[in-house]
Amino acid sequence: MKISVFLSIGLPVACILCTAACRNQAASADASEFSTFYERFLTDSIFQIEHIQFPLEGIPDNADSADVADGSFRWERETWKMHRKFDTQRTGFSIDLERLGSDIVTERILHESGRYAMLRRYAKMDGEWRLIYYAGLNSLAVPEE
Repeated sequence: MKISVFLSIGLPVACILCTAACRNQAASADASEFSTFYERFLTDSIFQIEHIQFPLEGIPDNADSADVADGSFRWERETWKMHRKFDTQRTGFSIDLERLGSDIVTERILHESGRYAMLRRYAKMDGEWRLIYYAGLNSLAVPEE
């Protein structure tokens, strides 16, 4: 009797724990894979160009309402300026990476003043990470006090 109760309760719990452990290992592997991509993306110019979905949707630096209104702006390969790592200590920018599922990462780059920001969005497509969206440096609306 005790054995059958254990098996009927213990087996499902063991399966749930095994499934959770496998998911954690997969999430850790995905995070490591993205970290490797991200490091190389910001240090290898050829790799960077090869991993951008051109024409790249986004918003130009110092955009005005006309630039944003119709959503037709695209970054082009010919005019792309290479992105490099930010020295967060020297520049006053902080970086926040947020995973949305296993195949989308959003990167928010915010100035310590809270007045300026950039946004990059990456997606895993056909087994490779790619930059799929970039909003350049723009001022943020600051609420009036």
